Amino acid sequence: MKKQYKYLVLLAIIGIGTVSCDSILEPSVDQAVPTDQAVKSASDLASLINGAHDIMNGAGFLGEDAIGTPEVMSDNAFSNTNSGRYATQSLASYVATDGYSSTQWATAYQVIAQANIVLSSDLSGSDVDYYKGQAYALRAYMHMYLLLNFGQQFVEGGDPNLGIPYVTTYAEGNIYPSREPISTVFEKIEQDFDQAVNLMNPSLDGSSSLIGYYATQGLMSRFFLYTGEFSKAIAAADVVINSGQYSVVSEDNFVTTWQSTTSPGIIYELAFTATDRNGFENLARMMRPTNYGDIEVTKDLFDSYSDTDVRKQLIVEAPVGRYRMMHKYNLEDGTDNIALLRFAEVWLNKAEALARSGQNATALEMINTLSTARGATNSYTTGSVSEVLAERRLELALEGHRFFDLARHGLDIPNPPIPSALAPNRFNSNASPIPYGDKVYALPIPQNEMDSNPSMVQNKGY
Repeated sequence: MKKQYKYLVLLAIIGIGTVSCDSILEPSVDQAVPTDQAVKSASDLASLINGAHDIMNGAGFLGEDAIGTPEVMSDNAFSNTNSGRYATQSLASYVATDGYSSTQWATAYQVIAQANIVLSSDLSGSDVDYYKGQAYALRAYMHMYLLLNFGQQFVEGGDPNLGIPYVTTYAEGNIYPSREPISTVFEKIEQDFDQAVNLMNPSLDGSSSLIGYYATQGLMSRFFLYTGEFSKAIAAADVVINSGQYSVVSEDNFVTTWQSTTSPGIIYELAFTATDRNGFENLARMMRPTNYGDIEVTKDLFDSYSDTDVRKQLIVEAPVGRYRMMHKYNLEDGTDNIALLRFAEVWLNKAEALARSGQNATALEMINTLSTARGATNSYTTGSVSEVLAERRLELALEGHRFFDLARHGLDIPNPPIPSALAPNRFNSNASPIPYGDKVYALPIPQNEMDSNPSMVQNKGY
């Protein structure tokens, strides 16, 4: 897959820009043609939604880097820099010219531009409503992703007015958008999510590789943990849990399900095939010692699992004293699907919302249900927020959640011991944690954006 991203926020305002791709999912909208001419049917809208997901598949985005980075930037994993990948993240040494920050910014806004083309259509019908619902959901999801990465909400002394630009139009409007207040961005994300579920008929949900009604509800259950609206998080989670569509995967089937191309209890995933994949750039090659192998699991995470916990079987000690996530990402040809939302996360989102709203007994029951289903022997006793967070770490390890879970709870980034020879590859030389509120709790606004947009303000410390 070959993609060329030329613009940042400007791209989302004035047009998608130049994209080349050999995938059948790439949209065929000619940027020189007005959208009312290029989008003539519901099938055109479907192609745009497919194309948005194809953009998300990129190795620099959710197809790899955006999953690996929040783990390397936490106590779950680190980079040995075997091939030079994830070195910046493992050292927490971001600068405004970093390729990682630029790619996250540019790609998310490109998906938003794609969604806005769909939403600008004047077509009508139940299928059109569903596609527009998907577009609202993607727009909300991408703005949430951008806010969690670039907003100042987790930075000590961060300006609450420095959220992100919220882009709702395509090829029109202010081409130099400024950052909106964090609270305003949260409000607009919620509004888009609400529009999405109002428009999507759940009976039209199809492949888990495209965002749908239940995936949107699941993402809302995650979103409301960040806004602190726990009753809303519980309600969104309950829509998924009570749907009868999903269940907690049994201990006997857990490992074998990961060894297929999909993931256990999947609700939403990025799909890859032999012809539509990221080639040599994929998570299996990053995590397995038989290839690039830059991402290693910390001994601290490995030791957190009881010996009977089936999840421990996903991690292999190779060589002695070094640990690898071998079995969540198995296929080095890049055809593993990437989980964006699993039922287990929705289950844990509800448990966390319960714990944070004082309903600890029910939270306790939920986390013990999941822990027991994984064969673990270390049962929980209080249903506290810290116990829910501990179970989240075990269940969602190396799926791109850990850094954001720590940030959401106002916690330091722990720095558990790694092999001494690799300590120079770790932030603070593996000697101390990163305190909550440090500048690295937000990525720098890309220098390209700073240079091209006079309305843009850089994040604190960069």
